[in-house]
Amino acid sequence: MHKLCYAALFVFFGSISASAQLYSEDQSASVTEQVLKELNRERSLLSQNLEFRIKEIDSKITNLDESIRTSNSASEKVEKLLERVKFLEQRQEEIDKNTVSVYKYNYSSAVLNLASMEREIKPLSLFNSSREFYSTLDKVSNPMNYEGYQQWFGKFKGYIEEEKEDDAKLEALNHMLQVTGDLAKGTPFTGMFAGSLIDGISQFVGSLNRRDKELREKSIKMLKLTTSISQFTHDKDLIETEWEGINKNLNELKELQQEAIEDNLVQILGISRNGFAEKFTNETDAKKRTQYILDISKIAENKIVEERKTNPENWKQEYHDQMLTVQNLKIRFGMLTFRILENLEKYEKLIAKYENDPFLKDEMKNLRLKLDLVRNSFESTFNPQEYIRASNEMYIVE
Repeated sequence: MHKLCYAALFVFFGSISASAQLYSEDQSASVTEQVLKELNRERSLLSQNLEFRIKEIDSKITNLDESIRTSNSASEKVEKLLERVKFLEQRQEEIDKNTVSVYKYNYSSAVLNLASMEREIKPLSLFNSSREFYSTLDKVSNPMNYEGYQQWFGKFKGYIEEEKEDDAKLEALNHMLQVTGDLAKGTPFTGMFAGSLIDGISQFVGSLNRRDKELREKSIKMLKLTTSISQFTHDKDLIETEWEGINKNLNELKELQQEAIEDNLVQILGISRNGFAEKFTNETDAKKRTQYILDISKIAENKIVEERKTNPENWKQEYHDQMLTVQNLKIRFGMLTFRILENLEKYEKLIAKYENDPFLKDEMKNLRLKLDLVRNSFESTFNPQEYIRASNEMYIVE
């Protein structure tokens, strides 16, 4: 189950000078974060200028209102009323400019965050480091990996062969061993098979007399080991069932993200899929990615301006819908990374549960080291809480 998940994880969060300046400001920040920081700086300056101009116009309107109120000349009042209408029109134009500015920034933010998900939904470092962790989990669940078990198991199988004809339970166990395969090859050690094996070993211990004292003591030890491994495997499998849901949600998210890429980058902005993959998704040079993202942001801004001119009545709707779609994708992605982290924390509890088991404590120490590598790799790539917070705050309000 976990193999399905991390395979899916592997599949599945201006000018040249301006680009160089952005990159040099904070090399630890993502390209998208840097570009959005610069876009927000530009938008803030526009907003400040807008606020100043509106205050200036409001002051003129206030003065006109006072002049109209105190004037005794009808012609003068008409003249000033016309002048007032002109200032109101100018004020509305400034407000409209702000609306366009806000949409330009917000839609650019949506497109840039959507683009960054191409590189975020492929935690390769997690996949590489987790392979050893999950293979170690499998080794802990296989009794054949423990010292002396394989040699002892041969004697136990000899007992089954001798007694199976006279004992239905042993005959059934022998059948299960033949059907499920060799434990040494990683046959899943859980469920009815593990229960039958424990019953068979108990029966084997009971058959041994005082003359077989050494084998009896060895068999009791193997029985305890088998019981510990069986329970550990059961608890481990309960955790790993969660990976099926994670894997399903991750695949759904990837499909929706690809649909959003098609709708926004290809259909709306006219950006080539191949060009996007070459210049951003697969590009290793952060400076080049920064410049490419800047180019995309300018295309998005120009598209907003163009749409407002050609469709003045309903120009906002499509972009508003796309912005909501991208925001929902980012929140879902953040929730999914949080869910993955929660599942990794369940392994921490699993290890703690068995770290004092005399038969499994050494394996738990090794497993904890591997789990720490996975967690550190994951947490260095993702911060679920910060990701969700940023997703909720990715847009500004008019």
